[in-house]
Amino acid sequence: MDFKEADTNGNFKLNQYHQNYGYDLENALSKHPIKELETPKYKEVLMDSIKKGNRQSVTFVKDGNEIKQYVEANPQFKTINVYDSNMKRIDNRQSKEEKQTGGETKSAKQEAKKQNQSDDTDRPEAPQEKKRRKKQSNSI
Repeated sequence: MDFKEADTNGNFKLNQYHQNYGYDLENALSKHPIKELETPKYKEVLMDSIKKGNRQSVTFVKDGNEIKQYVEANPQFKTINVYDSNMKRIDNRQSKEEKQTGGETKSAKQEAKKQNQSDDTDRPEAPQEKKRRKKQSNSI
């Protein structure tokens, strides 16, 4: 497989990953709900294009809705990079967290985290512990 990577001058450096490298493009693609993978003809065209190093437009099926996104291979890390319709990269960890939490949003997680932190500082023992530390440091 050949994959293009831009250098600092805007030229493309060709990185080659042979079959023994252990990257399985078909396996990496099958982890995503891509509509084109259901039809053998479209699957073959999609895989050929991605093997050439291209970023390819695909249709993701999420909750019965079809969403146009882009994918490209990332053989160095043995993954697939996913981009939204505006060509903005979608973080794989973020999408996995959403699947695990059952749709809980990132902002809801942040609010819960802030609430937990504020609960810890409201403890009556917290200021006393700080004072003790200060006294110990002054006595040395």
